[in-house]
Amino acid sequence: MNTSSVEKKFVYLAIIFGLIIMVLTPPFQAPDENNHFKKAYVISKGNIFPEEQDGKAGFYLPKEMVQYIEEQNSKAGDFEEKFEFKDLYMKERLPAGYSGTQFYNFSTASQNPLGHCVQAAGIIVGQIFAHILDVKDPSVVYQLYFARFFNLLFYVVVIAISIKLTPILKKTFAMIALMPMALFQAATVSYDPVLIALAFFVTAIIFDIAFNKEISQIRFRHLIILSGIAYVFYAVKIVYVPLLLLLFIIPKEKWGNKKVAIKKIGVLAIAFAILFLVFKVMTPHLELVTQDNSGALAHEQMLYVIQHPIGYLKIFFHTLNHTRQFLISTTIGTFGLIDTNLYCVFLGSYLVILPVIGISEISLDSKHVRLMDRFAVFVSTGAPIFGMFLAMYLLWTSTREGFGVGASEITGVQGRYFIPVMPAIFLFFSNQILQRNSKIKKGMKLLVDNSELVITVMLCMSAIALLLRFWC
Repeated sequence: MNTSSVEKKFVYLAIIFGLIIMVLTPPFQAPDENNHFKKAYVISKGNIFPEEQDGKAGFYLPKEMVQYIEEQNSKAGDFEEKFEFKDLYMKERLPAGYSGTQFYNFSTASQNPLGHCVQAAGIIVGQIFAHILDVKDPSVVYQLYFARFFNLLFYVVVIAISIKLTPILKKTFAMIALMPMALFQAATVSYDPVLIALAFFVTAIIFDIAFNKEISQIRFRHLIILSGIAYVFYAVKIVYVPLLLLLFIIPKEKWGNKKVAIKKIGVLAIAFAILFLVFKVMTPHLELVTQDNSGALAHEQMLYVIQHPIGYLKIFFHTLNHTRQFLISTTIGTFGLIDTNLYCVFLGSYLVILPVIGISEISLDSKHVRLMDRFAVFVSTGAPIFGMFLAMYLLWTSTREGFGVGASEITGVQGRYFIPVMPAIFLFFSNQILQRNSKIKKGMKLLVDNSELVITVMLCMSAIALLLRFWC
């Protein structure tokens, strides 16, 4: 199985199709892109921390810019609404002409700025290019595409490094990272692709330490990098922190003797604590008090879960079953403002092909995975998924009309939230049984070697879906 050029093929496909998706997706026609862009925009202007007015956290933004964003966002679900290239072209090139600012509260206002630094950097670079290209008073569309491009660039670079680094599941890493939903997020403004890329990097580092025979000991630089990423997870989306429990798959001999192992675990904890304290001291508290009752409702919902643990588990499994079509669609390929799915034939095909290729590749990699290692994989990938449902039940479902405290279903969870943990899941299925049959082994090798064809077809269909949805 040739894996020497997997990262190169990934870069080519990700750049080509990522740019196509970036151009074909009209402004603010991606999940929460409106709020993520606002946060990146204010950071690019040097406004890192929100102000408070009337009990709400927010920032001052140009009124005309917010009006345009809201107009675009209001087109969700309207399949009759089409976009004209000339309108977009003129909107990007003409001066913005913003006349004044107004205080706005939006969903990402109080979130940690770490998740939006990449997009903010893109906007800053766009401002620099504006001077070079003589673009006076850059418009919101002009800045949006620079933010999108930097998101895509960060995603491609970090995941290419991850694919190169991991000694196993290289093609599976690439296939998941090129999944239409993942690449769609990478080509729009959101902190999700940043988290996906960092999660892949964490998984690759741990796989490299665990399965690379040339690495005899876990090094302190590994621990520093992992603690840094752990802090980003903690600050931006805490449910991904348990992914670092994959550290338990590293053989104990690579930790060193007991004294050295304790020292290394201490370094990991201390590095995280230093980052936590530095950010705590240097930054004001981001979670400003609001006048709504969401905090009280979340507290009531938590008490309900604690008092009815079995009942909550029933709600969890009921939600998985009842919303499975939505969860599958939003994992593999849902575009626009969660209103445009790929045809079911492609969703169904990919739902079958991806696991088959992943299990085939891990089987061909011939790595011995102990029972305790499988348990570590189960916990480190299952905890973020379970935690995502729990977080949405507490913070979102409790506040939604028609649901509330003690609701019989969890709402707000989308399959795209599970993408960061997907590469690690396939380690659970490692075995040396399938390749004992020469015909099965040959078939698995054929599937893995041609996985690029599968993803190329899926991305072509995704580009066509975006073209038909928004432009034709």
